[in-house]
Amino acid sequence: MTRKYEIGDRVRVRDKTSMFHTRTQAYTRGRTGVVVEHRPEWVIPEDEAWGRDDGRVEPFYVVRFRQIDLWPKYTGFAVDTLETEVSERWLEHAEEDAK
Repeated sequence: MTRKYEIGDRVRVRDKTSMFHTRTQAYTRGRTGVVVEHRPEWVIPEDEAWGRDDGRVEPFYVVRFRQIDLWPKYTGFAVDTLETEVSERWLEHAEEDAK
């Protein structure tokens, strides 16, 4: 399977709802971050949650976000970041002017 994103790419987490289990946190949806690590391909959480160990497989990425971009009222340091793992189906390329 070919990866869609490389380390250093700016990506946005798709802002969509899920009727089923997903590990994509709501507070990251619609937010922009940077790919900092590749993770192995794995069964997506939406299938794995239903016991479908033979479900859809795709790449996972570790994405780093500035915390000030996640929470508008964040009062910590501007350099504080948060990293989380996201499956490829939840990502899209960020526009150049996005933060």
